[in-house]
Amino acid sequence: MPALVQIAIVIVTLGVLAIALLTVRMMSRFFKRATEDISQLTQSVRESVEQIELLTHEARATVASIRDCVPPVQRVVNRFEAVGQRTADLSSTILAEIETPVFTAAALSHGVRSGASYFLMRLLHRYTQRRSSINGDNDHE
Repeated sequence: MPALVQIAIVIVTLGVLAIALLTVRMMSRFFKRATEDISQLTQSVRESVEQIELLTHEARATVASIRDCVPPVQRVVNRFEAVGQRTADLSSTILAEIETPVFTAAALSHGVRSGASYFLMRLLHRYTQRRSSINGDNDHE
């Protein structure tokens, strides 16, 4: 082989070797950055999981405290329901007892008023219309 071909082969081999070394170096930088990003992501996920666990713990504590408050509130609601029912029963009883006499008194009052009005109108008519030969009738003569 001529020396020129050998030198060209050596130069090409050195170029390929340099390209391979640069490729390996760039890949190692890429993997280093990727591992740093994954490490940061892992750290962020851990912090998020810790916050989620804290939130879950607080939610459980809130639910437990609400669970403790529910029975007294239910007792109060039941008492109000009982008082409301008794009040409704009392009101309907009172209305049932008072309704009939009140309606009777109102009807009696209306009857007395209309009767008195009719009587006074007839009496007034009798004294103002003296020319009539028959009480309550006009004179047509």
